[in-house]
Amino acid sequence: MIIFNQDVINNFFYIILSIFLIFFLVEKKMLQSLFTRAAIFVSFSIAIILCMLSPIYQNPYCVHDLRMIPFVLGIMYGGPLTGFALLVVLLTSRAMMYGWSLVSFVIYVTIYLLTIGVMKWVNFSKLTSKGKITFSVVLFTIHSILAALIADAMIEFVIDESYMINFILLPSVGILILTYICETLIKQIQMKQDLVKIEKMEVMAQLAASISHEVKNPLTVIKGFLRLLNQKNIPAGKKEQYLAIASSELNRAEEIINDYLTFAKPDSEHTENILVAEQLNKLIEMIEPLSNQQSVQVDTNITEATIKGSTRGFHQAFLNIIKNAVESMPDGGTLSIQTKVHKGYVTITIADNGMGMTTEQQARLGEPYFSTKERGTGLGLMVSYRSIEAMKGKITVESRMGKGTSFSIVFPLVHTNDLPLL
Repeated sequence: MIIFNQDVINNFFYIILSIFLIFFLVEKKMLQSLFTRAAIFVSFSIAIILCMLSPIYQNPYCVHDLRMIPFVLGIMYGGPLTGFALLVVLLTSRAMMYGWSLVSFVIYVTIYLLTIGVMKWVNFSKLTSKGKITFSVVLFTIHSILAALIADAMIEFVIDESYMINFILLPSVGILILTYICETLIKQIQMKQDLVKIEKMEVMAQLAASISHEVKNPLTVIKGFLRLLNQKNIPAGKKEQYLAIASSELNRAEEIINDYLTFAKPDSEHTENILVAEQLNKLIEMIEPLSNQQSVQVDTNITEATIKGSTRGFHQAFLNIIKNAVESMPDGGTLSIQTKVHKGYVTITIADNGMGMTTEQQARLGEPYFSTKERGTGLGLMVSYRSIEAMKGKITVESRMGKGTSFSIVFPLVHTNDLPLL
């Protein structure tokens, strides 16, 4: 009387391993995709073969193992085509290992056809998890009894108490546990996909609310000044002042919208070789009026390096960081911009001795509508982070309150062989 021995344990181990392999492969794929069916076929084929290589019981006319469990699970979760492919693998492997058997052919073809027919009848895909588990146990028990009856009718076959326990009851309990594992893993994947959708919807709602809030402010100002312009006897100087303010607010609204668009889709489709020193020097020239106004001295130590990415994205990312660094020193200070090349990477460091940030503020850098500035939206750094990531860069921040902040951005270098010949 076998009940439970090493071969039984091996059979269940092979099947459980194949189930986890399937879900490992398809975790990031749609559950009904062609990839999933291929993963089910390959994994359960391996389980079927391994089960046959570890037979639980064998005599001259009969070999028993748990190959029928992965076969039936493959039909239920992979569909008719996957089940037919598994049937071919099962019968071919059976013939190669133990020789051709008409009994095995009749049993497994019958099981295949019966499973497909009953699944259509009960509409298996629409069943709840509990319904699928119950269905699998009932169906498998019927399969086991039917297989024994077919074998008894075709050859000399003994159906005794030991057979009923080992090859009807035990496998039925096994498929109950294994179907439960499958349904639990499917729920986990579905929950993960639902959470991703919820997070995307939440981000969209936050961005929409943020755009509405940020754009409404300049539009309200413009609307007020347009009303003032409708008044009679307004001095020419006042009109010019009002128009200049309205134009400035329109530009601010445009910048906000452009920042959101850049965040949504960074300009990473068109990439080119970027000369880091040349582009940083251009940015320093652009920021010079603001640094002079803030009494900020700019110290540079820039080494030539070449990276791959979008020049526009590079400008936008570093202009935001440099501008924020200058604005963090309203009473003057020193802005340091340095580059260092080491082991195939270039590190760009932008450091100031301004107000600095707390640990909590550092953790929130790059979030929409978080800013340490009074009128800041947080969109500038959000765009910077997105653009740097699009160019395969990594950004780290060190800051202390009252001491200043240092941004370190690391990019992979373009190899010399990749540079165009001049």
